[in-house]
Amino acid sequence: MFLFFILLAFVSLLPNLHRYPFKNEESLRTQIAFEMWHSGNYLQPTFLGELYFNKPPFFNWLIVLYSQIIPWSEMTARAVSLSFLLLTTLLVGIFSHYLFRNLSSATLSSLVFLTFGNVLFFYGFLAEIDMTFTFFVFLGISLLYIWWNKGSKVVGFFAGVVFGLAFLLKGLPAYAFMGISTLTFALYKKSPAKAFKPDALLVYIPSLLISLLWIIQTPEQIQYLANLWRESFSRVEGDFSRLRHMLFFPLLNFKDTLPWSFLFLLSLYASRKDLDFPPQLRGVFLLFLANYIPYWVSDSAGRYIMPLYPLLAILFAYYLHKALKVEVFRKLFLITILIVILLKFIHGLFFFPYAENRETSRKRIAERMVNMIDPKSSIACQCPQEKSVCLYLGLWKGEPLRLLSKEKEVRYVVNCEEPKGNSIVEFKLKDKTIRLEELRKDNF
Repeated sequence: MFLFFILLAFVSLLPNLHRYPFKNEESLRTQIAFEMWHSGNYLQPTFLGELYFNKPPFFNWLIVLYSQIIPWSEMTARAVSLSFLLLTTLLVGIFSHYLFRNLSSATLSSLVFLTFGNVLFFYGFLAEIDMTFTFFVFLGISLLYIWWNKGSKVVGFFAGVVFGLAFLLKGLPAYAFMGISTLTFALYKKSPAKAFKPDALLVYIPSLLISLLWIIQTPEQIQYLANLWRESFSRVEGDFSRLRHMLFFPLLNFKDTLPWSFLFLLSLYASRKDLDFPPQLRGVFLLFLANYIPYWVSDSAGRYIMPLYPLLAILFAYYLHKALKVEVFRKLFLITILIVILLKFIHGLFFFPYAENRETSRKRIAERMVNMIDPKSSIACQCPQEKSVCLYLGLWKGEPLRLLSKEKEVRYVVNCEEPKGNSIVEFKLKDKTIRLEELRKDNF
């Protein structure tokens, strides 16, 4: 039964996904990958022709790799996230089965993870780094767990490799997850000395070596490291902001993990006569809590704890599985999962086409612009804030747009700053006006 719902939930992600315009940072990730592919420079990311230092390049490499199979479009980048969503869903079930040797509970864990609201309706399919990062961090934690229990040097080595790749996705947070998880295992197993034995070097060295081998190939190593450090620690705010965040962050997480966060509370009541807290689950809970605390006490976005969702799914599923013995709860569970999947189908079938065709759709704005320019003439982007418009224009022209300062000869410019030429068309958006301008002849 759970496997059927997993398949149905994954299928619900697909309707009209190719029509949904780029959202949030999707266009940034895709633009950088598109520039990599066009320039052949895969070690130093650029954005609109300028060096980009805020994230390492691994996610962009994956998008370029997928572009060899899927032509450049929304689906080129989103296919990466969908692939790693599927892999993470499988990994959650595998690790749950490793812990409890219960196939039914394992498949339920996978279902819970896949249908968390923040996964099924948002980050599970968007071309953001978070789902791919979730896979690598959770895989690394799982391998650390096995290494700590079995002492396998091979497993420890691969754990280090995985965390090194996770660094290439999002930078220093990968090492935070690795370090905190290692410390948690050391304290939980009451063997802190193991973290400092020679075998532990098989974990630490490959994780650091991978990042080092990449960073020394970049032209601005110090600036890159400084930006990665700032990206990781810039969200530590003042006392009032931190206190407010600590009060509301758990509520945000509760919302993001609906419906299972709510049903989990009901499951505790429904199975109250049969509650237990086995050692495997204590380890899962401690791993979640230890890694959660840094995000709880800093001004972090809710998606930053997505690498902990698999642990949360295993924790929730353990008690949901117990509560399914109660007939009333079982009926509530079935109704809930059917409603969630139905809503996702509706989301794709109706909202995605609406988002594509509404007046403020960046996809439609770019489409109108491209029909007003000479296809043989070059165009620049002087509006980085509207990177989706610039990305669509670049994809349709077959080459990425760059800043005006990076172009020698250009006839048109997408602009939301001071006018640079004669306005051909302009679009009034919520907080700005974006114009397509034709530059005067003395400018090109």
